[in-house]
Amino acid sequence: MKLADVQILFYAIDPTAGLHAAAARWLEDSIDGREPLGLAWPTLHQFLRLGTNPAFPGCMSDDEAIGGIEEWLEAGVEIISYADVGWELLSELVAASPRTLRRSIDDAHLAAIAISHGATLASFDSDFGAFVAHGLRWEKLAST
Repeated sequence: MKLADVQILFYAIDPTAGLHAAAARWLEDSIDGREPLGLAWPTLHQFLRLGTNPAFPGCMSDDEAIGGIEEWLEAGVEIISYADVGWELLSELVAASPRTLRRSIDDAHLAAIAISHGATLASFDSDFGAFVAHGLRWEKLAST
């Protein structure tokens, strides 16, 4: 299974984003691919919270954001639970990050979900590299 970081979703839906083409291609290929694609609950929360925030360019309406998620789910994307993530793994990943707790907790949580589900986490964000030595399978998407 592949697990997508929220940045992929934002870039894929925003044609003005510099990484739009790469993200849209990756998302489409992953939805159509043989390996299942998942979105973790925290990724969905971030997509809804940030995607509907008028402070960000390309702000969506609530209906647009929910509709986008529903389209992905109808296409076969799965929602991935974080119930199986243990405290030991999460705290190990937080400690592995060179960033402060408040800046690393979301990435560490998503990495822990991916590890717990045996999924490969895909992201443009190089910060996930800190978790590879702790069992994360990571697909670093090219920014070109």
